[in-house]
Amino acid sequence: MQVVTQMFLDQHDMHWHENDWFASMDQALHGVIAAEAAWTSSGISNSIWQIVNHLIFWNEDVIHRIKGTENQQKAENNVETFGKPGDPEDEIGWARTVQRLNEVMNKLKTVIADLDDEKLKAPYAANRYSIERLLSHIMMHDTYHIGQIVLLRKLQSSWGGVDWS
Repeated sequence: MQVVTQMFLDQHDMHWHENDWFASMDQALHGVIAAEAAWTSSGISNSIWQIVNHLIFWNEDVIHRIKGTENQQKAENNVETFGKPGDPEDEIGWARTVQRLNEVMNKLKTVIADLDDEKLKAPYAANRYSIERLLSHIMMHDTYHIGQIVLLRKLQSSWGGVDWS
């Protein structure tokens, strides 16, 4: 495994599974029920459920870009990637959404592992920037949204803090 590829795999694990400098996605979503996932702050924020939908969309899109395949999921604009706030009564739907997020993130990790440092430097498409920059952007994007989820949980008093053990 090459150095830059390993760095991206480490970053992926850190922001999805390890509570290091900030809460991981696992921690941010730990114990969230459908009612909490569907909650919005007086209509001025997206719900946790919407943020998770958005993360699924964009991480899948990055996978398609890296693989050079077409993303069948289309959005007219970024707002569409969030979808509806979610049904506070639909525990099964919420569980499926979280499961889908985990599937996408596991697939992204597999795609990253198949890259070498040379491939990372290549543009992901004609006249586009490098795969390395694309991965850097999606990881910062995901981490930003983890912070939003934590803040929403604090606003709704469902945040129990980070388990640093």
